[in-house]
Amino acid sequence: MKLTKKKEKFLTSIIHEWIDQKVLSEDDGSKLLKSYEVVTFDWKRLAKYSFWISLICIVIAVSSIVADKVLMELLAKIFRAPDSVKCLFFAVVAGGLYYFGIKRRAKRPEKIFSNEAIFFLGVLATAVSIAFFGKVIDTGSGHFSILLLIAAIIYAVLGLWFPSKLIWIFALLSLGSWFGAETGYMSGWGAYYLGMNYPIRFVLFGLLLTALSTLFNKWISRQEFLKSTRIMGLLYLFIALWIMSIFGNYGDME
Repeated sequence: MKLTKKKEKFLTSIIHEWIDQKVLSEDDGSKLLKSYEVVTFDWKRLAKYSFWISLICIVIAVSSIVADKVLMELLAKIFRAPDSVKCLFFAVVAGGLYYFGIKRRAKRPEKIFSNEAIFFLGVLATAVSIAFFGKVIDTGSGHFSILLLIAAIIYAVLGLWFPSKLIWIFALLSLGSWFGAETGYMSGWGAYYLGMNYPIRFVLFGLLLTALSTLFNKWISRQEFLKSTRIMGLLYLFIALWIMSIFGNYGDME
């Protein structure tokens, strides 16, 4: 039985008093004293939640900057360099962050969340670099899904190489985004692709990803990726099934 420190102190004093008054024998009192323990504060869980909240704050802060026209104009003046230079700059920044994250994790492996936060900043820098790369190769075709595929490949390689489950999850998110954008592009951004609307497509995508997650059972050094891959596959699957249960295979909201 788990008790708070205050309750544990009260109950312990009562049991000792019963032992002194011969209400309980020494053996029974010892059994009762061993039948409960103090609940300690879960600092690891607090660190985990703080880590996710800090990531959300970063995303909100970046979104606020993008939404502010004055700041955007200021940033536009600062970043007057060609897109190719900016692409290379953020690629170098991302590489530096990944390198720093690996070195720090080797020295301080117990700092799980702060190490992953460094990798997350590397993920953001990689995304910005890919975005500028898209501007460099842009032909006006609107086929931007290729950038999402590039991001998925880069994140997948880095996530498995380091290894980092955080980067791997971003690889799966990018892969899902590529799948949706690519099928949309191939259908001319219509409601259907091969007779399927988006929910049905992602039902198949989620099923495939969940099935492929079993391959990690055979990859001994990367078995820890099995759970995260399966969770992502099931998320794609069940969210798509939930949406499909509302709209069916219709592309028209009405």
